[in-house]
Amino acid sequence: MNTRIGLLGGLLAVQALIVAGLLVAGSTGGGEAAEGLLPFEPAQAVSLNIATDEEEVALSRGEDGWELDGGLPADDGKVGEVLDKLAKVSAAWPVATSAATAERFEVTEDSFQRRLTIGSEGGGTATLFLGSSPGYRRVHARAAGADEVYSIDFSNYEAPTDAGQWLDRTLLRPEGEVAAVSREGGWSLTSGEEGDWLVDGAAADQEAADKLIGRFEDLNVLGIAGNEGEPGGSFSVRDDAGDYRLDFFFAEEEDDYSVSSSRVEGRFEIATYVAEQMLIETEDLLPGEDEPEPGDGPDDAGEAEAEVTGSAS
Repeated sequence: MNTRIGLLGGLLAVQALIVAGLLVAGSTGGGEAAEGLLPFEPAQAVSLNIATDEEEVALSRGEDGWELDGGLPADDGKVGEVLDKLAKVSAAWPVATSAATAERFEVTEDSFQRRLTIGSEGGGTATLFLGSSPGYRRVHARAAGADEVYSIDFSNYEAPTDAGQWLDRTLLRPEGEVAAVSREGGWSLTSGEEGDWLVDGAAADQEAADKLIGRFEDLNVLGIAGNEGEPGGSFSVRDDAGDYRLDFFFAEEEDDYSVSSSRVEGRFEIATYVAEQMLIETEDLLPGEDEPEPGDGPDDAGEAEAEVTGSAS
């Protein structure tokens, strides 16, 4: 009798675990990816369009990588990361199937928070509607033409409609190494025969020169800028591909800088502290008074002292 009771108790416990597992899967949408939720291969994607009811951004894949509408280079890594994540979304159990619920979750053709359309080689497209969020880093999603609504591991903020957030932040960097930089109406910094920096033909403060050149070689933009601001300084830069020009603009009211390049169409936001560290004066590149000039090192000083001592004897 006790054995039968124990056996029945064990079976009830197992059943309870199974039911609990099914409830968790249904509420979170975890598990294997739902077949046909968003059928596409990231490697074959050629376009990505993201829209809200007010904004839209279009990206396409060209010969040199992903680019924004208009030709500005996009961040290949960011686009690839989003496509890979969308292709692997986990949603085994639908949280709703009715039209009324889909509307409440904001995943219909007329009411959505994000509409993502992915075009693939051969002309195929896959469209996904993203809506409200049921929890942290999760969002309700429905594929176009399907009734099922899923809770997937994704967030609306991962698919912004601001073109500047998809921009390649390095688009204003030089090609290869910088060999010379000249500030219009100011100084000229060039690389000497032995690799040392010369400012207006004289020895420069090597640490200051290296820091300045690094600002050009590591230049990042923050986003796309308007045409506000007054001219704040210009540079001519020589790199492995030749010469190009950078023009800086300063909006005093916002204390913001923007910059344009002769190689890239448009104007772009730049951090104020970076701009200020690039727009320096000639004296900022010269050695300090207590810094020895080349040829005035300790060994030379010792030789000079020995010559004086020898003459005295």
